[in-house]
Amino acid sequence: MKLKQVIIIFLDNAIKYSTDVIEVFLESNQYKAILRIKDYGIGIPEEEQSHVFERFYRVDKARERDSGGSGLGLAIAKNIVNLHKGEIDIQSKEHAGTEIKVTFPLTN
Repeated sequence: MKLKQVIIIFLDNAIKYSTDVIEVFLESNQYKAILRIKDYGIGIPEEEQSHVFERFYRVDKARERDSGGSGLGLAIAKNIVNLHKGEIDIQSKEHAGTEIKVTFPLTN
């Protein structure tokens, strides 16, 4: 259930910040599973990327709380991924989109 919550959080953000296609990729090998979610939306400025997983942090301060959320979603997702011994990588370019890559180990 927690991993489902992570996927919902990332997809929700992709939908909020992109009106273009959103791509979802699942990959695995004998050591790890990888989930990638890529959008072609507004992107995240480089100087903001290191903060997006902080609680209550919102890149777009001008968005209404009703539509922009509370700034907790990505912090919750990161915590869940950490509990599963996973890693999150974010790559984003302003006005070009964002790709979130979540990697989970498949072995102990």
